[in-house]
Amino acid sequence: MSANVTPERSNLSKHRLQSPRTPLSPAGVTVGASRVRDAVEKCCDLHKKWQITIRKGMQYCSGIESLKMGIFEAQTEDKNPYPANLSVYCNNLSVLCGILQDVADELETLIEQMEVLRAAMKDELVGRSWHLGKVLGSLRTILARYKSDLSTRKVVAENIGHSCDRAELALHIAFWEQLASQDEDVDLLVRMLTVEFGLSVA
Repeated sequence: MSANVTPERSNLSKHRLQSPRTPLSPAGVTVGASRVRDAVEKCCDLHKKWQITIRKGMQYCSGIESLKMGIFEAQTEDKNPYPANLSVYCNNLSVLCGILQDVADELETLIEQMEVLRAAMKDELVGRSWHLGKVLGSLRTILARYKSDLSTRKVVAENIGHSCDRAELALHIAFWEQLASQDEDVDLLVRMLTVEFGLSVA
C-alpha cells in the first residue's frame, strides 16, 4: 500500500484551503458579502417598483381631479357626487397603496435577514467602501420614509373621492405629488447603494 494514499496538504491550492471570510479574502467577495449584495440589488428593484407605483397614483389622482371638477362645475341640482368612474379611480388608488405596503414589507424582511447576517459578519466591508452597518442604516432610513409616506398616501386614497370643494381636492392631490418630490434623499441613497455594489442602472 502506497504511503501517499491521501494528497499532501502542501499540494492543495491556497485558494481551496482559505476560508471564505479570512482577512486575505478581497473585500466584497465573501459568501456573506455576496448575500448582502443580492439583498441590496433587491432593495433597488423594490425602489423602482415604489417609484412606478407612485407615478401611476399621480395618474389616478389626475383622473379623480377631472371627475370631481366636473361635478363641482355642474349646474344641475341633482348632480351625483359619486359617479361610477370615480369609485373605479379611488379603488385603483387603494390597490396602489396595497402595492406600496408590499414593497415596504419586503424591504423590512430584507433588513431582518441582513440583521441576522450582521450577527455573524459584524461590520465587514461589503461594498466598495461601505461596511454592513452603514448599508443597514441606509436601508432603515429608506424603510422609515416608505412607512411615513405610505400612511399619508393611505389617507389620501381613502378621502380624495369625498372632497367637497376644489380646495380640499387640491390638498389631497398636492399631498400625493409633493411626497414624491420630498423623497430625493431616498433616491440619492439608492443611487449610492447602486454605485457601492456596482449594480446596473435601468
